[in-house]
Amino acid sequence: MKLFLRTMVKGRRSKRRRSPAASLTDDLVVEILCHLPARSVCRFKCVSTTWRDLISAHNRKLPQTLAGIFTMHDAENMMGSVPHFINVLGRDCPLVSPWFDFLPANQIYLLDCCNGLVLCSYWPTIHDCHLFVCNPATKKWVELPDSNLGNRPRGLCLGFNPTVSPHFYVFEFSHDYDDDFSLLGYGVQVYSSETGQWVRKGDNGISFFAHYYSHVFLNNGCVHYLTNDPAIAVVDTQGKACWSIPVPDNREYGFIQQSQGRLYYANFEADDEDQVVRFVVYVLEDYDNQRWTLKHTAEAFDVLGQESHNLARDFEWVAIHPDCNMIFYTVGWDKTLMSYDMDRRQVHVICTLGQDTREVYLPYVPLFSELQALHM
Repeated sequence: MKLFLRTMVKGRRSKRRRSPAASLTDDLVVEILCHLPARSVCRFKCVSTTWRDLISAHNRKLPQTLAGIFTMHDAENMMGSVPHFINVLGRDCPLVSPWFDFLPANQIYLLDCCNGLVLCSYWPTIHDCHLFVCNPATKKWVELPDSNLGNRPRGLCLGFNPTVSPHFYVFEFSHDYDDDFSLLGYGVQVYSSETGQWVRKGDNGISFFAHYYSHVFLNNGCVHYLTNDPAIAVVDTQGKACWSIPVPDNREYGFIQQSQGRLYYANFEADDEDQVVRFVVYVLEDYDNQRWTLKHTAEAFDVLGQESHNLARDFEWVAIHPDCNMIFYTVGWDKTLMSYDMDRRQVHVICTLGQDTREVYLPYVPLFSELQALHM
């Protein structure tokens, strides 16, 4: 493969000596690039203007995979937290800035990540919140206008699907109160990078996030999140509550993410004495009819490494791999980051994150395209 690509490059540079590889069509070149790591594809943009334009034009056809996980850690000798990046590829680090020092803020907090874009906040004062959406791979960013929610409790999540549109959405869920501060219900407003404005929706059947805040933006253009019912609420980019999907086991502490184009749900089952005994994974094979299929089951001991576990205290979901049957999670007081390969039934210890880790785990897939929505 490397020799073939070098031949292609030489063929493009030289007009006198044409290689057979130089006559390849653009579609065939893109097909070859689809099988290369993201880091290599990014470097090939420097070969020539022709290659740069070709890769940029077909970037949506060049799928990337999970490169690592962003985490937040308590800062030493200062208030607040600082972001870290954990590489899960087992090779050189991706082309990202884990410190986000390209943003015009001296201390940011990571909120969400979706298909290469990261949503983060900056609080210069307790009454002044600035929201940014950025691409760490290209260091492009945009600041969102004020949503005018003040200090009202809220839940924020990011929606972005580069295969459908270059535009992103930010969902802001909040509590609605009357003049006597009695809870009226829940509302949502959605920011669109296409319009550059927030659209506010009042109480229209919106359910609030579960306290463990598991959510995902699916390819159908809707954000899905777990509620305290428990169920999966579905909200579109207009802020409309579309429908609710029942979870397959009717238990708390579940986890949802998109993998291999489908919605996945993972959880642990307990026995009559409320002891964790089994790890289960379901996939929503039939979305329209809301039919779950049991994809994987394993003894809890094989996944957690001990006979019993206090899930609320010592266990945290991190991510489900977007391209394969692998799940990431932390175990123990020191937050040991681990992965479980469902196909091989193997557990792998990645690293120890430490007690100073906040409950923020953002799986990151690098995106090297130049989005118009992020041009400043």
